[in-house]
Formats: sequence, C-alpha cells, structure tokens
Amino acid sequence: MKNLYVDNINGYWYWPPLKVKFFSLALMLLGIIFSANPLVLAGNLTLILLITLAGGGGTALLSRLKAFVFFGLFIIAFHSVLNPANETMLFIFGLEGALYGSIVAMRLTGIVALAQIALITTPPRKIFLLFSSFHKDLGLIMLLLVGFIPVLQEELNNTSHAQQTRGLAWKNSIDKIRAYLAMIIPVIIKALFKAQGMASLLYLRGYDMQDRHLAKKQLRPLWAKGYRYLSALSIIYFLINVVMFTASKMKVWPI
Repeated sequence: MKNLYVDNINGYWYWPPLKVKFFSLALMLLGIIFSANPLVLAGNLTLILLITLAGGGGTALLSRLKAFVFFGLFIIAFHSVLNPANETMLFIFGLEGALYGSIVAMRLTGIVALAQIALITTPPRKIFLLFSSFHKDLGLIMLLLVGFIPVLQEELNNTSHAQQTRGLAWKNSIDKIRAYLAMIIPVIIKALFKAQGMASLLYLRGYDMQDRHLAKKQLRPLWAKGYRYLSALSIIYFLINVVMFTASKMKVWPI
C-alpha cells in the first residue's frame, strides 16, 4: 500500500518544527487564495514549485500533480466554452471564460500543491501528536484520515483493473468518463465497509472506554530559533499578495 509520506531527511521541508511548517504553508495558502490575477498566480505556483524542488519532495510533488493538471485543463476548456461572461470569441472558445478558468485552475493547483507538500514531508506520527495537543480525539481522526487516502487510491486501482478485465472500454475521453462513473459506486461502498470495520475494531479494543489522555509533547513555537526566517518569509509572502490584491481592487495598478 502506498504511503503519502516520502522519507527524505536531506530535504529542507523535513527539518522545521511542525507548527512552523504548517504556519508557513497556511500563509502561502492564503496568498494563493488572495491572488486574483493569472500572472500573479502563475508566479506563485512557480515559486512554490521552486521552493519545493530546492527543499526536498519536489519529484514526488510533480508526480502527484500530474493527474491534477488534466483536471485544470478541463476547467479551462469548460469555462472557455460555457461561461456566460464570454464576449471575445475564437471559434467556440471565449477569452473571458478561459481567463476565469485559468484563475480557478491555478488556484486549485496551488491549494493541492501546498496540501501535498504537508503530506509528503510530514510523518503521520507528527501529525497525530500535533492535533492531539489540541484535542485528545482530533489526533486520531487526522491519523485515520491521512491513512485512509492511500487505501482509497488502492481500491480505485483495483476496481479499475477489475473493470478493464471485464471489458470496460478506455479508448477515448468519453469512455474514460463512463469508466470512472462506473467505478465510483464500488469504491464508495468498499470505503464505507472499511470505515465501519475500522470503527468496530477501535471499539473492540476499548478506545471509547479507556482514558485517552495523551502526554502533550513539547512543540516548538512559531519563532523557534533557527526557523524564524521561514516564518518571516511566509509573512512577507502573504503580505505581498494581500497588497497586490488590494491594489487591484483599488485600481492602483492593473493586476
């Protein structure tokens, strides 16, 4: 079974304390959300990819984003054809819809990329400890959630191979859409059975009846020595995007 975490002790994103890493990624996420211009979004995505490639986990990130690129292209094509704001037309494609679709696609790609950076560079045990420090059950919920994603991926692959063995066509885009629709129901049913089995297993082991008090591990503060510049750079990155977003709304410059 695949694991979302990729072990690479030489990568920079593996070194910072968990709170510092999540704080920095959260600010970068807000920067992506506030970006409303395609050029600014493209610059933000390029910066995130360069930072990830330089800091470890870049190869794994690119391989996981490969499938999402096609989804982004579908969003752009959908809006360029069906967006009601289209006025400048090139055959059946509208410039306004393509522009809006590119903004949505790049913003979603940025959000997925940041989430993948957190999952690639953070061991499940550290995620469990971090969220357990907020609530005794939240750590277990996040641990099960992170561990359940590879299970769903494996079930999707197994169902795909089973459907192809039974003669399900994958010749063109329409056939692929039909194939995925045919796989969704079996995967959801299997996921529900696995979730029910996991809940029963936890109950039989006495999780609901025992004392779930966890010793809180000392987590480094956001301004931990040696990592202050990472938090500071993330704040600067966020503020630059906020300033550019505000300037575009106030018509200070056309971004």
